[in-house]
Amino acid sequence: MIVIGSNELEGVEALRAMARQRPEGLDSNVEVFGIDGADGRYEVTARRVQRWTETGELAVDQELSILVDLNDRGLVARAEMRPKSD
Repeated sequence: MIVIGSNELEGVEALRAMARQRPEGLDSNVEVFGIDGADGRYEVTARRVQRWTETGELAVDQELSILVDLNDRGLVARAEMRPKSD
């Protein structure tokens, strides 16, 4: 299960389809700051910056927390991305 905001996806094909959907006219960059955790449960902290392609104007500048749970084979069983709270 992949949770991004109010969107929930299940399965590899659903994730691939979502990844192909990029808003037209928007450039996006994600910088990973750190990965903490152990034993199959991790938190990735990152910053997402999106700019309008035509003007370069800032559209989104947001710190994110991405929680990832791995199954016993080391595959992602669940991932949830949400704005990082202070």
